[in-house]
Amino acid sequence: MTVKDALLLLKADGAAVTATDAGWTTLTEDATTGKIVVQIDKCPMGGIPIEVLATADTGTSSDKTMIVTIEASDELASEWIVVATFPTISYDDTAAVRFVRRVATQRKYLRSVITVAGSDGTISRYFTITAGIGQVDDDAGYVGAGT
Repeated sequence: MTVKDALLLLKADGAAVTATDAGWTTLTEDATTGKIVVQIDKCPMGGIPIEVLATADTGTSSDKTMIVTIEASDELASEWIVVATFPTISYDDTAAVRFVRRVATQRKYLRSVITVAGSDGTISRYFTITAGIGQVDDDAGYVGAGT
């Protein structure tokens, strides 16, 4: 798959993320979690915007957080490095959230990783993570209805 005008899906809704969602290592989508590795070969000049959409938290935590990172590699099974980190999503972010961050890498593959930290209660959100040429960068993110 190469970068075109269409969106490239890094993670589909799949199951709700309730614990750390480690990176996937194949070009075939995991039917349960929606994770997939996307082959981009190399980013175009100026990079690729990556959009993270997360639903409102339905958990019961008073301290859990989620951090989404994008990793890149030239090998499917190893040598993954972090090329983007999105703002921390906290248990008290009760609405849906959206972040867009531009990634520029000359590595062949991209994947997403969602790290859950904290020990109290549960946290539960559905994620859609896409790479797309036409998206507008916004590192501040949007919170609330209409995202």
